[in-house]
Amino acid sequence: MADYRDHYAEIRAAGADVAAGAVDAPGKSEALRRELRLPFPILSDSQRRLIKEWDLFNPQVKGGIAKPAVFIIDRDRTVLYSKVDTVATRVPASEIARILRSELGGQPVRPKVYIPSPGDFVRAIRNKSRRSPKI
Repeated sequence: MADYRDHYAEIRAAGADVAAGAVDAPGKSEALRRELRLPFPILSDSQRRLIKEWDLFNPQVKGGIAKPAVFIIDRDRTVLYSKVDTVATRVPASEIARILRSELGGQPVRPKVYIPSPGDFVRAIRNKSRRSPKI
C-alpha cells in the first residue's frame, strides 16, 4: 500500500482515485492507514463477502484474507483492468499510473518481482503463529 501512497499524486493526476480493501475491522484498517500515512481509505470487508464474491479469498492465511489484486473501474462501473497478484509478483503503482495515462498501447503490464526481506519473514512467521478468530 505504501507504493500506492508514493504514487498517489500521479494516479490522481491521471484522473483516478485509490481505495484499498482489507478483511480487518474498520478500526484496525484506519490505524494501519494512519501508520502508513495513506491519503486514501482502506475499505473494511471484515465479513469477507466481497473477496469471496470476487474470488479473491485466500483461506490459507490468518483465517482467510484477500489475495492482492488491482482493479481499474470506470465511472460506469465497467472493469477496465484487473490483475490478481501473487505473493512474489505485484503490479507496481507506477504501472497502474501508466495504464491510466493510456500509455499501455498493447504492451504487457510489467509486474515487479518482490524479494522478501528478513523482516518480512519474521512478520510472516509471527502472523502465522497468531491465532485468528474463526468466522
